[in-house]
Amino acid sequence: MKSSPRNNTILVTVIVLLTITVVLLVSLINKDTPTATMNERAENAVQTVADTTERPPASPAGLAAADKNGDGVVFQSGMHPWIVEDEPGTCPICGMDLMPVRVDGMEEGTVRIDPVTMQNIGVRTAPVTIAPLRRTVRTTGRFEVNEQATTIVSPKIGGWIETLYVNYEGARVRKGDRLFEVYSPDLVSTQEEYLLALRNAQRLAGTTGAADAQRLMEAARRRLSFWDITDTQIEALVQTGTPQKTLTFFAPATGTLTRTAVTVGQRVMAGQDVMQLTNLSQLWLMVDVFEQDLHWVKLGTEATIQLPYATGSTMTGRVEYIYDALDPALRAVKARIVVPNASNVLKPGMYATVELSGHETGLHPVVPSEAVITTGKRSVVILALGDGRFQPVEIDMGIEADGQTQILRGLVGDEQVVTSAQFLIDSEARLASAVSAMMGGHNHGATPAATTDEVPTPTIDHAAMIQDTSPTALSSTASDAAVQVVKVDIMGAAFTPDHIDLQAGIPAQLIFTRHTDQTCATDVMIPALGIEKTPLPLHESVTIAFTPTELGSFTFACGMDMVKGTLLVTSSR
Repeated sequence: MKSSPRNNTILVTVIVLLTITVVLLVSLINKDTPTATMNERAENAVQTVADTTERPPASPAGLAAADKNGDGVVFQSGMHPWIVEDEPGTCPICGMDLMPVRVDGMEEGTVRIDPVTMQNIGVRTAPVTIAPLRRTVRTTGRFEVNEQATTIVSPKIGGWIETLYVNYEGARVRKGDRLFEVYSPDLVSTQEEYLLALRNAQRLAGTTGAADAQRLMEAARRRLSFWDITDTQIEALVQTGTPQKTLTFFAPATGTLTRTAVTVGQRVMAGQDVMQLTNLSQLWLMVDVFEQDLHWVKLGTEATIQLPYATGSTMTGRVEYIYDALDPALRAVKARIVVPNASNVLKPGMYATVELSGHETGLHPVVPSEAVITTGKRSVVILALGDGRFQPVEIDMGIEADGQTQILRGLVGDEQVVTSAQFLIDSEARLASAVSAMMGGHNHGATPAATTDEVPTPTIDHAAMIQDTSPTALSSTASDAAVQVVKVDIMGAAFTPDHIDLQAGIPAQLIFTRHTDQTCATDVMIPALGIEKTPLPLHESVTIAFTPTELGSFTFACGMDMVKGTLLVTSSR
C-alpha cells in the first residue's frame, strides 16, 4: 500500500513537534536548578581540597610504584608530597618544580652494596668509641755533658807553669787534688809584703800604731786569699817565714778533666782558661721532638730510655726542660732529660732510644686513622648504616695518636665506620650524588614564570642612571664609543659571560637577561660598587648603568651569592 504525499508531510510535522517539546522540557529543568548544581560543585571542590591537604606523603612502597622506568628515582612535590611523578615536572597544585627522590628511601649520597660485593672488595668496619687519647712519642737522643756541672780552672794571677800534676784529658780528680804549680813574681812579692806586715804588727803590738799595722797585715793576707791561695798555704807561709817560689793550685770540684790548654813551662795570663773539669755523675740526654709531636710533650713528661748496646736494659726519667728554638733542618725541638750516671757507664756522645708518654686528652669520638679519607680541604669517613647501606660523612679531625684519630665534629660515638675499601664506597657515593644533581637540575631560588596576563616592567635606579632597554636604545648605546655595553645572559647555573673587562672613568651598561626559570639568578648585585639586589624578570632585559672609578677586580653575583662572575676594571690609559 503506497503512502500518499499528504501522509508523509503529516509524519514529518509530528516528529519536528516532538523534538521541540523535548528541547523545551530539558531547558526548563536546567533553568529551575542552576544554583543547586553550582553549590554541589563548590562543595565537591572544597571536599577535594580537604582530601588533598589531609593526604599523607607517599611511602617508599608508593614511590617505588611510581618508578615506571626503573631508574630508582622519582620526582616529588615538596609542598604536596603525595604528588609523585616518574619524570621531571611541576606540581599541579602549587606549580613548584618536583624534586628528585630515591625510591629506596636512602638519603642523597647513600649507596647500597650487596653482600657478595662487600665480601669481594673486603669491606671491614669498626665502632666509633668515646675515649681519651694518650700518645707515646718515639724518638732518639744523644747523651751530652751536664753544663751545670762544669768548672773552669782559671788562675787570677799571671806566671809560668812549673809543675803539672794532671796532664791529660780524661783524668779523674777529686775536689782538693793538686792540679799544677805556678811561679809568679807578683805572688812572691805579695808573700814578702804579708810577712813584713806580719812582723811589723807583732813589733807594734800594745802601742798606738798597732791598729794600723794590723790593718796592713790583714790587707796583705786578703790579697793572697783573693788569688785563691788557701788558708793552709798562708799558715805554712807564716810558719816558715820564707816566701815560696811557686804555689800549688788545687781542684775546685770533683770531676773529669775534659779539656786542658797548658803544658809545663808555659806562661799563663791572669784569667786564662787553663783546665775544664766536668762532673759526669749526671748526664743530659738531648732528645729531638718533632713539631707534630710537641703537643704531647710537656715539662715532667715521663721518659723510658733504652740503650741500643744493652738489650733489655731500660732507664726512666722526666723531661726537665724544653728548648725554645726549632732546628730548621730537622724541624724538631730539643728536650732535655737528666740521667744519673754514678757508675760512669754512660758516656757523652752515646745514642739512646726514648719513648715519651704524652698526657691524656679529653673525651671525644675516636676512630681508627685508616677510616679517615683526607682529600685536602675536607676529611670524610664512611658510615655503615646496616643492610648494606653506606653514607659518607664530612668530619673535623683533632689530634692523632697510635693509630687512632680524634673526631671533633661529624660523629657522636655510637656509629660504625668503614676501615677498608672506603675509597671505593666514597667514589660510588660521589657518583650517585652527581647523577642525582644532574637529574634534579639547578633550581635554587627558582620562581614561577610570569604569566602572559602580568608582564612586569623593570624600573632600576642606580645613581639616577635608568637606561632604556628597547632595541632602539640598545643599538644607539652600542654605537656610542663613550659607553661600554656588555650583554650578560643567564641560561642556568652561570652568567654568560662570567668575566667582564671594563675601563675606569667610562660609563658602562650591563644588560642582564634571564632565559630560564631553573636558576638561582633571579636577581643580581655588585656589592663592592654599591649596586644592591636588582630583580631579573624572566625573558626581559634589565640594564644596570654606572661609571666605574676604582681599579680592581669585583664580583657580581645572584642574590643568594651562589652564581658569580668577575668584573675587572682597568685604567683607560
